[in-house]
Amino acid sequence: MRHIVLMLALCLVSLAGQAQSKGNIPQMLERAEKALYSSGATIVEFSSTMGDKSGKMGPTEKGMMYLQGDAFRLEMGTLTAVYQGGTLSYYDSSEATFTISRPSADELMLINPLYFLRSRAKGFAPQSLSVTSSQEVVRFTPQQKSNVKHVDATFNQGSGLPSQLIFLAKDGGRLIANIPQIKRRAAYPQSFFTLSADSYPGCEVVDLR
Repeated sequence: MRHIVLMLALCLVSLAGQAQSKGNIPQMLERAEKALYSSGATIVEFSSTMGDKSGKMGPTEKGMMYLQGDAFRLEMGTLTAVYQGGTLSYYDSSEATFTISRPSADELMLINPLYFLRSRAKGFAPQSLSVTSSQEVVRFTPQQKSNVKHVDATFNQGSGLPSQLIFLAKDGGRLIANIPQIKRRAAYPQSFFTLSADSYPGCEVVDLR
């Protein structure tokens, strides 16, 4: 009988800990949004790796992301992309193409893995996977139809900032984004988040809107 009581007590302590952790997720998401999207701009240094459904991972690419309100700018390898007002424009120097599109929510997350935190992960059901004194890992599962199965995000307990995001697609593919450094600075002019095909003479323009 004493063993049964002890087991029940341990289960209750475990459940209480899970409830406390789950209850802290909204506060943690609020801190993350403020840290990333408060006044001014945020400069994010990151590296990303994509893998196919067999588990084979591709090369790691480094890049810079500039966040400012709903707008962002991505610079990675041969690609320069800007997003503003629901429109994505990007130039790929390796193919000399300038593309304009209105990306879906799934496409937007793959281009900017931090964007879903702009709305405090609205549309996702969060679940705490692990908690330590230094970090917490939270799984976000889409509540609506999506090609993303779930997102596992690691947050720093001190700063509230994410240090890693892992996106798992329903077909088994994955995107791993590591974030070693995040800085704040004064706001950029709106022109920083605008690209024009006129700036790239001779490029092929692809309009997918």
